[in-house]
Amino acid sequence: MEIPVPYKVRFSTFDTWIIILTLLVFPVGGLLAFIRLASTHHHNKAKGRNLRLLGWAMVFSYISIMIILYLTYDTFGEEEQIDYLTSGIVLAIYWFLPTLIFFLVGHRLDKKFGSLLQVYQEAVVSMRLTSVEQIRSLSQTSAADVTRDLTFMFEEGLLPEGRVINGTVYIQQQALEDYLNGEYEEEYDDEYDEESDEEYDDEYDEEYDEEDSASDENNHGRPSGFPSPVSGQSSSPKTVECPGCGARVFLGTEREKECEYCGNVVCA
Repeated sequence: MEIPVPYKVRFSTFDTWIIILTLLVFPVGGLLAFIRLASTHHHNKAKGRNLRLLGWAMVFSYISIMIILYLTYDTFGEEEQIDYLTSGIVLAIYWFLPTLIFFLVGHRLDKKFGSLLQVYQEAVVSMRLTSVEQIRSLSQTSAADVTRDLTFMFEEGLLPEGRVINGTVYIQQQALEDYLNGEYEEEYDDEYDEESDEEYDDEYDEEYDEEDSASDENNHGRPSGFPSPVSGQSSSPKTVECPGCGARVFLGTEREKECEYCGNVVCA
């Protein structure tokens, strides 16, 4: 499954109510929008959404203010019209500058999050990394961010069915096979040939014996119904930030690669 870039987290019902309240009672709606940002902005998935929410809160606050300003006029003659339009233009100049910044920065954060999700997808599905610490090193984020982001991807169906437990990623084997057979790109087949599959099988058999795989939960806390984790490749793949657009570019074992968003060549 290809992750869309930029990836936009959808507004929830609560976010929609914040926007409605901003239009009806703009001080309350604006306050709720800032509370929403303060309480969730440490999540990568929420950063772009929060700024877009603030942007829309600013837009509807402006509309609400202009309606209130219009209602303050007893009459609306030619002088009142000029005064009203002048006030609206001056307010718009100062009001929509931060609004535009919120939308632009929110779009950029969505784009970075989409690129980060692609890195996670490569790490978990293609490279078969199961250690949060390995994925953290690859994605250049914190372990807490990796755990939150992978949990989000599992919930949204952006990865095969699985979960993160005690710093280890577990994916149901059947879900992984269905994912690879039905949706994953052909480059997976090029990267993992029959020889590498045999090496993986040997490594799996040596590390986890039949007694462990038969138990409902092993000594490492593996949940029932989930196979043992699979180690990643021994090579050290990298993700490099594109100097042109700032997106994360997954290099794998390559020395350089063209950024798929702006076309700049990114070197390791």
